[in-house]
Amino acid sequence: MELYNPTHVKLPPLKIEKTRQREVIEDDRTVVNFLHSDLLLHGAFNKLYLNIQEKSKGVLELLNQTKEAGFIPIERFRHKTGTKLVPYKLLAFRYLLHKSKSKKNTKELNKLILEAKKEANKETKKKLSILSDEMQNSLSEFEEKHKLELQVLTTTTAHICKKCSYIISLDKFKRCNCTCGEKISKTSQVKELPLHRFNDNLIKFIDMNYWFEHGVDYLLRRKNLSTLVGYYVMGHSSTWHEIDNIAESKNENYRFFCECKNSEVKVKDIFIFSGKMIDIGCTRGYIFTTAKNVSTEIARLARSKNITIIEGALTRNERSLLQEIKES
Repeated sequence: MELYNPTHVKLPPLKIEKTRQREVIEDDRTVVNFLHSDLLLHGAFNKLYLNIQEKSKGVLELLNQTKEAGFIPIERFRHKTGTKLVPYKLLAFRYLLHKSKSKKNTKELNKLILEAKKEANKETKKKLSILSDEMQNSLSEFEEKHKLELQVLTTTTAHICKKCSYIISLDKFKRCNCTCGEKISKTSQVKELPLHRFNDNLIKFIDMNYWFEHGVDYLLRRKNLSTLVGYYVMGHSSTWHEIDNIAESKNENYRFFCECKNSEVKVKDIFIFSGKMIDIGCTRGYIFTTAKNVSTEIARLARSKNITIIEGALTRNERSLLQEIKES
């Protein structure tokens, strides 16, 4: 906890704190690069990074499945005697039901499963490459169109067994016994596959809608306001309240709070935000929302609590958004 008592305003000090988890996320170099784009409320950029976010999760899911399964993250493969796709475990089970457990049949079964592993591993490698390429291509296209450079992708190197295409390690080469039986002791036995994606902190930053709060922070700073983002503030009741944005005038003696909603604004949102303001001692607030066409009733209720709703945060230009932020 710290006491926030800036000298440029004559206002009651605030007891504030930020969670350690959030500090770690916001201090991440890739997240900082993401913030420095100053495009977090830019509709096209929002569409781009949400798309890359989804593909990054796809890469992580494939990698995690590979690790957990121990040999095969994809459940289906093409049986050599037909075109029907069947789960390899089910195929093996059926094989055991209809064949005696002789050494010969066991050997055939092991060979069949190894073929399934190889095919599935190759399919996983292909999917990972496609996802990584799509992220790089879409980001590069955006950079070229908008004349900028965004250092927001992290590279992970997958070390892949040449014999069965299984991912034996990430980033650092490790000697091991591969699940196909190959003893991996030299780098010449593996192929390296660079995979590009958002790192874990940037994924969390986007998932938790911190991008919206920092996008609003950029607007507030454009109005020459002093700002804080993502702090908890202690109220008169000794209750900690999460406040998305705190803004203060550098020239005049006033302070207001902002709430960021990546969804429709509901009646309960107005009352909850108003309750926070009352308990802390703030008389004015803004609710920024990505939703459009806020109902007349909701807008009227907000005004009665001295709260202004600014809608369509991702579909309006910066100038029109700035015009709704009052300077006194």
